[in-house]
Amino acid sequence: MARPVAPRGLARTRVLDAALALFAEHGVHGTSLQMIADRVGVTKAAVYYQFRSKEDIALEVLRPSIDDMARVIRIAEALPDAERRRAVVVSGLIEMVVRYRRLAVLFYGDPAIDQLVHGEPEFKAVADRVRELLEGPDRDLADKVAFSVFISGVCKAPADPDLADVDDDELHRTLLDVAARVLAPTGVEVAGS
Repeated sequence: MARPVAPRGLARTRVLDAALALFAEHGVHGTSLQMIADRVGVTKAAVYYQFRSKEDIALEVLRPSIDDMARVIRIAEALPDAERRRAVVVSGLIEMVVRYRRLAVLFYGDPAIDQLVHGEPEFKAVADRVRELLEGPDRDLADKVAFSVFISGVCKAPADPDLADVDDDELHRTLLDVAARVLAPTGVEVAGS
């Protein structure tokens, strides 16, 4: 029988905040549970009381952004046509990466995150559905490349140290504008650009 894990609370939040900072600095594989414990100022056993593994911590760090993207998908899927669905996903993805700027570096550059997302069925389903909604059923190679460039760029920009001093509103507006230009050949209208 699996041991119980502590409910949500301040200690759990402190572990997640410390883990996010360390993951952004060292990557998931480069961060140990001891490093997380040291950052929080507790023992490794105290971290284990909150989480079963470092992977569980990483998944929990990602969960709010994945949950937000799942909501965007539900909104998009309620729309009657593919182009409007794509526009909502583009706008929602931009809003998500700006809101979770500190996570963007993980999504963009940490292979451990990719493995975790694709290894967790709930998270993989969201990632797969985003791609399906963006690419659509009738997309050609140029469209697929445009969407790949868009996704890479939208995840990289918030994590770019050269853009660290750009405030969230300005980054959001600029990403919408750039997305409209990158995706123009695909026919996707970007809301708010």
